[in-house]
Amino acid sequence: MPAPELSGLVDGVIPAAIELRRHLHRRPEPAHREVATTEMVRAALEGHGLALTGRHPRTGGWVDVGRAAPVIGFRADLDALPINEPEGNEHRSENEGWMHACGHDAHTAIAVGIALALARAELERGVRFLFQPAEEANPGGAVELVAEGAVDGLSSLLAFHVDPTLRVGRIGARSGPITASADSLTIVLHGPGGHTSRPHRTVDLIDAAGRVVTMLPAAIRSSVDARCAIVTAFGSIHGGEAANVIPSELEIRGTVRTLDPEVWETLPGVIDTTLSTILALSGAGYTIEYRQGIPPVVNDPTVVSIATSAIDGSLGDGTVVPTSQSMGGEDFSNYLRVTDGALLRLGAASGGGDLHSAAFRLNEDAVGVGIRAGVAALFALIGES
Repeated sequence: MPAPELSGLVDGVIPAAIELRRHLHRRPEPAHREVATTEMVRAALEGHGLALTGRHPRTGGWVDVGRAAPVIGFRADLDALPINEPEGNEHRSENEGWMHACGHDAHTAIAVGIALALARAELERGVRFLFQPAEEANPGGAVELVAEGAVDGLSSLLAFHVDPTLRVGRIGARSGPITASADSLTIVLHGPGGHTSRPHRTVDLIDAAGRVVTMLPAAIRSSVDARCAIVTAFGSIHGGEAANVIPSELEIRGTVRTLDPEVWETLPGVIDTTLSTILALSGAGYTIEYRQGIPPVVNDPTVVSIATSAIDGSLGDGTVVPTSQSMGGEDFSNYLRVTDGALLRLGAASGGGDLHSAAFRLNEDAVGVGIRAGVAALFALIGES
């Protein structure tokens, strides 16, 4: 599509999309409870003749644009994070204890903007826009939407994620794995307890926990190909109340992440076997709850190529730049188990902090860039579907 036509479609919707982003930012909501967020999306779409297919009493939904059944899709996410937003921030959260610190407000506003722009184009073939709840939850909303048939019949799916390390006007792209799996584990150690003066007469769970947190990551690392990226780390250890009492129970919680889908499938068994070996000499009993969360996001090379070529062609050569892999997780991966797709990074640097941080700041110019890039990419994907 020629650039002047693209501008004609997009320019008129950008101000409304930015205003929607500000409304969303002021009213962040938790995963699975994005009721007001869903209604703001519904109102923004209905104001331009588009009807959101809701999921009442569940949150989120989808809207189809075009004269025929949808053949491609675009995903946005709705939920916020349990973070107190600092005083003085522009459009600061009015829901105390919650903040859009991952850019989901921008993703949603961009999706609405793209939908409104494409509606003006009177497409012969359809595009489905998914407004997904609970991206930050485990299990997240992507699993629900897949089960409900929201991606049935789609040949490809696209999503953006803001990147505060990438300057505005740039789109980061990569074929193959781009984000990691995200599994959680809770290990509970059991023993008879005892006096710290006589650890030889009992099972020292503190010592056993030390072995687990130091030996398990290394053992998992050595159990897979050295070229495979894998990270095991612990965020919580709780056990005991007194300095002179060896506890009878201790809990360890952490996460395991990998970029390799095949390795991800084997991790539950590998970890259980490895943990049993580590604890055998200590005498500690244990239970493990391993929650296999989300697989890695593996971008389809063809979808990446079509989308990025169109973005460069419309926004200018050099707009698309290579991006690195991340060990963070993204439940967009659950869609890619049933259809091809790509997650692209949207430059949003503002001098603020990282994602999932109270210091995060969004450069709002990213909203307009995202709409332009999304319209260009979806036009190209429609032509290839």
